[in-house]
Amino acid sequence: MRCELCGKEVPYLKKVMVEGTVLNVCKDCASFGQPVSEKDAIKYDTKSTVQERLEVRERRMRERDVLDHEKVLDPDFANKVRKARMKLGIAQDELAKKINEKHSVVAKIEHGDLVPDENVRKKLEKALGISLMVTMEPVHVQKKSGGERRGLTLGDLIRMEEE
Repeated sequence: MRCELCGKEVPYLKKVMVEGTVLNVCKDCASFGQPVSEKDAIKYDTKSTVQERLEVRERRMRERDVLDHEKVLDPDFANKVRKARMKLGIAQDELAKKINEKHSVVAKIEHGDLVPDENVRKKLEKALGISLMVTMEPVHVQKKSGGERRGLTLGDLIRMEEE
């Protein structure tokens, strides 16, 4: 159980009223409020905002792989679009009309100068019969066995790429 005042993980909590709010606190923090009897605690027994925030914080702090099997735009989208258009035998102007965009937009996408937003990407995929999204492979990070705990830095990622 977690103290709603200091956030410390403890096996037992006491209900006390602190500044008009009933909190579940550890024995160290109990001196900051007045003890509340079990009968009175039922009257105030709603899930406190503090407890909800602590739970949200705990969920947010859990490690998770945010790129695990996530679909992202193919880094080679420009070549894919150009090759698919040429395979269909249509000009950039025709493709632009087909997807209801300007010719310059299609030209910039094919040169890699413009990254298509989601709407344009979907129109291109539909018109050309291709998929511009690829599944990102999860990045496996080896944690150092040292006692200190620190996050992954850009330097760590560069070293991983070089290996």
